[in-house]
Amino acid sequence: MPEILSAKPESVQAKGAKPSLDSAKPRTSAWITASLWALAIFAVINLALWLVAGEEKASSKDLWGGTGSIDLALDDLKNLPKRPDVVLLGSSLVMYPFWSMDKEADKSIYDIFHHHRSHTLEKHLSQSGFRNPTVFNLAIFGQMSSDAYIYVNEYLKGDKKPDYLVLGIAPRDFSDYDLPSPIHTFTFKRLVGLKNFPNYQNLYLPNWMDKADFLCTHTCFFYGKRWRLQKEIDKAIEKFYQSAGSAIGLQKPESSTKPTQQAGFMLDGNEEDRWKNSTEEYRRRYRNIADRDLSIQMGFLDKLLSVCRERGIKVILVNMPLTDVNRQLLPPGFYEHFEDTIGQMASKENATYVPLGAHPDFNHGDFWDTTHLNHSGGHKLVTHILPHLTK
Repeated sequence: MPEILSAKPESVQAKGAKPSLDSAKPRTSAWITASLWALAIFAVINLALWLVAGEEKASSKDLWGGTGSIDLALDDLKNLPKRPDVVLLGSSLVMYPFWSMDKEADKSIYDIFHHHRSHTLEKHLSQSGFRNPTVFNLAIFGQMSSDAYIYVNEYLKGDKKPDYLVLGIAPRDFSDYDLPSPIHTFTFKRLVGLKNFPNYQNLYLPNWMDKADFLCTHTCFFYGKRWRLQKEIDKAIEKFYQSAGSAIGLQKPESSTKPTQQAGFMLDGNEEDRWKNSTEEYRRRYRNIADRDLSIQMGFLDKLLSVCRERGIKVILVNMPLTDVNRQLLPPGFYEHFEDTIGQMASKENATYVPLGAHPDFNHGDFWDTTHLNHSGGHKLVTHILPHLTK
């Protein structure tokens, strides 16, 4: 009898004993299976969102505050019937006067974003001996020196390689308070992706955290569109307060911060407003310019000149005219040092340097605002460029 009571069935586990490895395997296997399914579902949703609502789908719709103007310019460059003799490159300081001259001569030319030729310069080149010359204006609003390098490196080659590149520059192309680094420009965001990332990663993304952020932005939809998603949520909340708030007496909460008015380029308005607005804009853009490292953007200009020299593209580097009002916004001695630096760089790379920043030929009546030449100033600009364009 005692022997019978002391016997314990083998199937009964001792109290407090740990589960066997065999019993833990099904539970671990279930977790792995669930994780793999979750990852697969996330990958499918992520891919579907990129295909349906990716940035590329909407990029061409926003011309002022997005990358739409870039798409239009590159599409027109791609569709050029012949290789361009001259390509114009730079920011709106180049974009506006050449468009303005053509618009003055042909009133049917209206939209600055859809016009990428310079009939005025083509006419002068024809008179100088060029046969059916083609001038393409690849200048883009807000273009920095780092952006200009991308356009040259990616697109001015093969059957789109010009004989001449007229590159207009100014201090803002090398330091803009609104753009903390080269990766924050519309051009970089639009033209540098996973396909050409290896070509630019070390130049534009020097540390591993920048590289990791770039890769996450371009592979994970929710991470890459986090600011856009936040904007849509804000819109939904705004719409809710507008539609339902008045019905139930709900008041929209006041923001703790007041929005700041950002001055920008004006295509219309009277002269007083344009000049005042332009002064405010560049006072902001030049903020702390003396303390910022211009060598980064200067390095991109140097690389651009090197690429052009290797491809046999003759560069005419134009230091664009600026008004006294604009240059006085810069720290004392800054502009003179800037001119000397650009001139030395052009000389090193055998580029033609045309210093027009403070040239006496340009007066108040030649400017649309404190930085942009109007059609009258554009014609003077052409007379300074033409002697360097020879067939």
